[in-house]
Amino acid sequence: MKTPETSRLFTRWRNPANGVESLILTHRVAPVQRPFYFTNPSFSDDGRFLWVECAYPPEGGYDAVPVLAVVDFAQDEMRVYHETQFATARPLVDGRTGEVYWGNGLEIWKRGPLADDRPRLVNRFPTELAKGRQPYRVATHLTMSADRRSVNLDAWIGADVFVGDIPLDGSMPRIWEQGVRTFDHAQFSPTDPDAMLIAHEYWRDPASGPFDPAQRYHRIYTIRRGGKAMPLLREPVTHSGHEWWDADGRHVWYIHYGVGVKRVEVATRNEELLWPGHLAHGMTDRSSRYVVADSMADPVVCDCRVDFRDLRSGKEVRLVDRPPLAAHLTQCRHLHPHPLFCLGDRYVCHSTTVHDRVDLALVPTAELIARTA
Repeated sequence: MKTPETSRLFTRWRNPANGVESLILTHRVAPVQRPFYFTNPSFSDDGRFLWVECAYPPEGGYDAVPVLAVVDFAQDEMRVYHETQFATARPLVDGRTGEVYWGNGLEIWKRGPLADDRPRLVNRFPTELAKGRQPYRVATHLTMSADRRSVNLDAWIGADVFVGDIPLDGSMPRIWEQGVRTFDHAQFSPTDPDAMLIAHEYWRDPASGPFDPAQRYHRIYTIRRGGKAMPLLREPVTHSGHEWWDADGRHVWYIHYGVGVKRVEVATRNEELLWPGHLAHGMTDRSSRYVVADSMADPVVCDCRVDFRDLRSGKEVRLVDRPPLAAHLTQCRHLHPHPLFCLGDRYVCHSTTVHDRVDLALVPTAELIARTA
């Protein structure tokens, strides 16, 4: 079986400033090819399949409903599946099976990675709660419960927001909390199937459009099945976000913009600053020793700057540093690097623009660890 290092679909690129090597998916099936959201690795556990988000905006365009493609390292080929449009829930890969889950409208679908696999309807949000309304989303990005029985739900339909879970066996979705505040970015705990992390973000009235930036509110909440969402931090933190679970399920990490990467112990709510700096999105490896993060001068027009840090040594190395794409080039919504560890922490995966387009990059972590020891 091929690997990213040996596949004909990938090309090596070195950071001219320091020689750090990236493996860029240069085989093209779409104008835009990038990884999933940073909370969602897209490799199968055995390394055979790598799922890729693809989009087909017009040349010089900005937006399009994405679909999914898969890199099959056993066949050394890339296949695009146009029936996998995901308009209302960003996808999740089941690492054990290589199957991918996504949301469209009120429905959750899944598909295997092989060419002759077919999409299967998994479940749908209750129509009696939707009341004929079109959903803004059924989930921000899907995550699987620790017992593998459900995916998370943070549906926004009309002026209503529903937090809960959608069973994978097709049984009735369960609403943990319903209200009118904007909860999104729900993520199941990696160790507790009855706990989720969730964000309270800005609220825009779906009918009239007034905008509430939510800067004076708590953003980071946890919720348990049968309970209510509760703020994680002791005090609201103005301008914070992009939170994620630690692998141990006992800690939550987040970006305090302009301050750095922080870690919070869920049980005590004690927090500590572990990586000072102006960072935007981050992710830890399973040992919580290594962190990768992106940063940008402008939160809308995004440059491609990604750094790796060994928290024990305090040393850092830059993976890539590129200016934003030129305005005439094909863009895509929310074009941030969104770095994450993947395939058992073997690689750092992120979106890159080093070839003046939106590509997927993999950076072997062994070199990064050696440089920061």
